[in-house]
Amino acid sequence: MDFQTPIPVIEESITSVSVPEEVSSGRTPLPKIPREFFERSTGKAVFFLLYATALWLLPAAGIYRLASDGSLGWGIKAPAIFLLALVAQQGLHLFGWIGHESFHFNLFKSKKANVATGLLFSSLIVGHNGFGFALSHWHHHRFTNQPEDPDWQVFARFRTALSRFLFARLMADVRYLGNGLLAAAGKWDKDMRGFPLGPSEIRWYARANLLVSAFWLLLFGTLVDLHPVPGLLSVGLPLLLITLLTGLRPYLEHAGTGRSLFTTSRTRTSPLLSAFYYFNNYHLEHHLYPRVPCYNLARVHHWLSEKGFLAKGGALVEHGFWNNLRYVTRRYQYPGQ
Repeated sequence: MDFQTPIPVIEESITSVSVPEEVSSGRTPLPKIPREFFERSTGKAVFFLLYATALWLLPAAGIYRLASDGSLGWGIKAPAIFLLALVAQQGLHLFGWIGHESFHFNLFKSKKANVATGLLFSSLIVGHNGFGFALSHWHHHRFTNQPEDPDWQVFARFRTALSRFLFARLMADVRYLGNGLLAAAGKWDKDMRGFPLGPSEIRWYARANLLVSAFWLLLFGTLVDLHPVPGLLSVGLPLLLITLLTGLRPYLEHAGTGRSLFTTSRTRTSPLLSAFYYFNNYHLEHHLYPRVPCYNLARVHHWLSEKGFLAKGGALVEHGFWNNLRYVTRRYQYPGQ
């Protein structure tokens, strides 16, 4: 089944996303949801930016202060630093989601504001090329869970929890960087139908991404050079943790899923995950309606549930917080394996 669906990007009147004939002719066609779910809120977008920044910056500053405090022993400091680093990495994780939302053009009405926001925040994750991710992610939506899906090509090769933990995110970031370098050189030749940026814009924004990334790398490098131990712990430790932990997330969302309309991805409804992810844990709803801002995805979920569409379509919904961790194990593989 080929989900080669042009995803509308900048139309203000959009109320649903078109789907291929073989899907829409089935028993569970894509429902037409209320227009209000597609409405963007500048206030909620700005809150998202501030929330993510606080979730990263405050614990990172706490790590820096603890590491600089000579009056405390490392037996006390080390556990506190590790816990703070776990929180800080989730802030960095949200920076990645800001990039994700920005390159779906869901945060602001202005195309340039979305791109600028995405580049600025996603580049704070050293080693992650946000624009290269956006180019790959466009095809992830077109070919979800198929061999043409760039995510399938990266993540399906890792079959155990340990290999996913150690290598999955690293390999994905290598691909995203390669995408960004190709685009910056004007050599990105993939079919980008429906993408709101033309070849010239893709080239220049890819170059801008490299410059913004270099700026943050220089800033962090200067901090580490001036204050090696506090700098490494406050900057480097959250970056290490995000590289390891986010390698598991694609399996939580797609391992053990299928290719029918309501089974291409998994939604996890835990309120705690909603807080951690700023509602990006409603991943199935995002795949169904990629032009809905993340903070409205829970509303989409409840609407679909109340109307009976999720049950009728056999939607994959995980309600527990800890239960969803089983999808990172060998028992659950990427579709097609």
